[in-house]
Amino acid sequence: MKDWINKIHCGDALSVLKEMPDHLVDFCFYDPPYNVGKQYENYSDNLPEDEYLKWMKNIITEVRRISNTFAIYPPKIHLRKIWNMCPELHLIICAWSPEGAIRGKYVHQYIPILAPKEPLKRTKDHWWNVQVPGLGYFYREEKFGNPGQTSLDITTRIIDAFTLEGQIALDCFMGIGTTAVACERLKRNWIGIEISPEYCKIAETRIKKERDQFKLAL
Repeated sequence: MKDWINKIHCGDALSVLKEMPDHLVDFCFYDPPYNVGKQYENYSDNLPEDEYLKWMKNIITEVRRISNTFAIYPPKIHLRKIWNMCPELHLIICAWSPEGAIRGKYVHQYIPILAPKEPLKRTKDHWWNVQVPGLGYFYREEKFGNPGQTSLDITTRIIDAFTLEGQIALDCFMGIGTTAVACERLKRNWIGIEISPEYCKIAETRIKKERDQFKLAL
């Protein structure tokens, strides 16, 4: 156990997941690449659609093996297909009021989260005025140069609703460490997997800063 928890494991998500023992963690939350051509440091975000969906199915299979429960921040364009892979999950709508970035004639003002049907505390399934990078000018979280940066606001709400203090949460697409930061704040243990050495460094810096701030607050 000590070889895994509270560490970022730099490598391919599926390969590292296959090395992990069954039922290692209490909960997994991940925000995967959306396969929309974003420029990550060392990952091609433009697979053929059938390959991408097969990859997502393989990730879900491994996550089910390793984790007791899990939640996904899925790409809206593939929501129905990914939800069909894990129909046991429940839909949470995360919405906001500012228009933010405008793409086409629809003004996008929500993102979906697929989450366990049984939260550990009373939890609404419509979260209002969340922070997401797509808000543009209205986004108030610090940015770290990752085009797929995950919302700390949403991640913290997820970890709070579906884990207990001291439990272990896994993020197999850790990116710049958002899930780890949320876990540090909420006194959860965590495991991160990230393929980019550069993002691993940023994540480690964020985690150290979070721990240092906690020590100063004591």
